[in-house]
Amino acid sequence: MAMVVGVGFEPTYATRADLQSAAFNHSATPPVCHFRRTLFACKATTILRDKKAQLICQQRSRLMTPKSAKKQHSAKNPHRNRQKPIPNRGDVNAGGGRHNAIKRPSHHGQTGTPTGKTAPKPPQNGYFIWGRHAVFAALANPDRRIQQLYVAADGADALETEIGHLGQHRQNDIPTPQMIERARLDGIGGAGEKAVHQGMAAAVWPLDPPYLDDFLAGLAASQDITANPDSAPQIRLLLLDQLSDPRNVGAIMRSARAFGVAGLITTFRNAAEENGVLARTASGALDHVPLIRVVNLARAIEQLQDNGFLVAGLAGEGDVEVSALAAHQHLAIMLGAEGSGLRRLSRDHCDMLVRININDDAESLNVSNAAAIALYAASRYKAD
Repeated sequence: MAMVVGVGFEPTYATRADLQSAAFNHSATPPVCHFRRTLFACKATTILRDKKAQLICQQRSRLMTPKSAKKQHSAKNPHRNRQKPIPNRGDVNAGGGRHNAIKRPSHHGQTGTPTGKTAPKPPQNGYFIWGRHAVFAALANPDRRIQQLYVAADGADALETEIGHLGQHRQNDIPTPQMIERARLDGIGGAGEKAVHQGMAAAVWPLDPPYLDDFLAGLAASQDITANPDSAPQIRLLLLDQLSDPRNVGAIMRSARAFGVAGLITTFRNAAEENGVLARTASGALDHVPLIRVVNLARAIEQLQDNGFLVAGLAGEGDVEVSALAAHQHLAIMLGAEGSGLRRLSRDHCDMLVRININDDAESLNVSNAAAIALYAASRYKAD
């Protein structure tokens, strides 16, 4: 007769001879109830192990099932699990036409905005113009090359109306406006700065700056300043001596347009580049007032003087008050950078230095404010 003995997880069997070889006492021979509990524990362990193995097999079978396998449709309703096909945006719509009115480009390769939305990118070597006045001025400028127009829903009607006022030839050059979320336009200013775009923007390329010779020749032809200077109307120009802040230059351009300045002259180097910040601050003046760039500002001053212009430099130590600017018909006003002011060579080429009288406890004026004051003083000119 064999008896079951629990050893580890698997039961073993002892023969009668094995039992006889041991001392017959209660400590060496466990009671029957102990053998039954051990047998029950072994059976429970075997059942749990089988269930665990079954679960593992089920998980492996799911992983091995191909993902492309089709779902089984319900027998009662075979269309229950079917999904409606999504048409392409360029396909024919329900009415038989194509979806050409609104373009919805993908976000691939676009930058993030402070709000988490993707912002469109400007063209290569280009930038964004934003704000209604700046965008409308770019539309009206035939020399402005526009790659794409972006408009939010609340600005679509105003943009469409503005385009409708343009000539047919200019309308043909302008791309179809693309609808866009306002949050996506917030990031077109770059550097994490939220752009005040008023719901519209234009991706453009910089304007080609005119040559100073051609600009002066155009002035002479339109106003005949060389033949009879006394009978010609007043002409005002601005010279910028190494002004590199685009906000200051944009503000000066805005004042220049307000006072009828014929053009701004600056240098290629150490000067503000044409970009979205300058265009936004200028509020459309960038596309109305020519911005001429020269290599050497001193030579440009000499060329202006040869064409009948008096060149006046703004300086705090000027010996003439700003009101004296009104006495000159053809005038070019030169502004220096904040802090350093006019360079020595530029001062030496000026016909006179003028000052703006301010309170003694005030150190200086912002250069854009000084430009506005000087232009107002020069606008008081009255022909004899």
